[in-house]
Amino acid sequence: MSTPNTPNEPANVRQPTIMLSDLTGDLLWPKVMRAPALALSPSRLITGSVCAFLLMLVIEIGTSFEPIATQFQAVAESFTQIFSAFSASVLDLEPIWFIRSIWMFALACRDTIFYYPLTTLALGLPLVAIVAVMGGSLSRSTAFEFCRGQLVSTEDTLGFALRRARQFTFAVIGPLVFCAAVFLLIAIGGLSLSFPVLDLVGALFYGLALLMGTLVTFVLVLHLVALPMIVPSLAIEGTDAFDAIQRSYAYVIGKPLRYLSYALMLTFLASIAIAVFTTLAFGAIEMTDWAAELFATDSTNRVLNGQGELGATKGISHTIITIWRTLLEVIIAGYAISIFFTSSTLLYLVTRRICDGQDMNEVWNGIGE
Repeated sequence: MSTPNTPNEPANVRQPTIMLSDLTGDLLWPKVMRAPALALSPSRLITGSVCAFLLMLVIEIGTSFEPIATQFQAVAESFTQIFSAFSASVLDLEPIWFIRSIWMFALACRDTIFYYPLTTLALGLPLVAIVAVMGGSLSRSTAFEFCRGQLVSTEDTLGFALRRARQFTFAVIGPLVFCAAVFLLIAIGGLSLSFPVLDLVGALFYGLALLMGTLVTFVLVLHLVALPMIVPSLAIEGTDAFDAIQRSYAYVIGKPLRYLSYALMLTFLASIAIAVFTTLAFGAIEMTDWAAELFATDSTNRVLNGQGELGATKGISHTIITIWRTLLEVIIAGYAISIFFTSSTLLYLVTRRICDGQDMNEVWNGIGE
């Protein structure tokens, strides 16, 4: 017969184990660190790759016309330099240069609209529309998995984004169109400074022009800073473009340092993830080519590299191999697009939680669509 434990005897009871989730359950930053893994979801990776392919297709068709090709090359060089500066500021953890790169991006958008109008209309609008719609699908898919643990089919999320394509597109370009219109109005008023007497009138109204310029500069910079949250806001809340813009702006103004801190952390994390993904992908190409050449002759090198004399079938073979390599490059670009909108979605959810106190797991179910 067993005797009860005496007070001096420790009870043989298993002590509870403290899990890592117990220590981080109420913290927000560990939650957003799921972005790289969420972006690797097959459905989102495919959606991002399709988006990258469509962007490449539009650029290829648009740049087949010489005037557009010349302008696009200048625009591409400008944005490439800005992206390089932006990436360096993130990887070097320099928040001042991070903010400065946003200002440079604002100037590049302004110059593109006014100095390269043909590229803006022929290429800019279609590219923005594609990114906005596909991004809406990616954000919707991410939100359901992150908030509810629910996997939604690509057909459902893409159908949702296509039905609201005008809202997604307008939410991205609407404030930019407004800023361009005000700048154009100031430019027309500036013509008065070229004529005698009228220059006095123009000088008197310069104060009004300066006030308008201050307003649109603030709107332009604020829009670019809040831009990562605008598409997720539409995808998560189910509201219209105006509400998504207003909500995103309010969050940035309400908690600017918290917002920039999370944005910088997510950007740094995404940069590392993209670098690892790209290294593995191109490493796979290098390893595959090395293995293919290991026991082969010089003919294999010519087929793989496309150099030297190519026979009747070797040229076709090299073209097919190039297509496979291009497909892998499209997947790399697709992962970059996927992780951008995945990170943007988590950034919106955590910023909404900080500003409004709304639970991160709340997402509009789409009833009534």
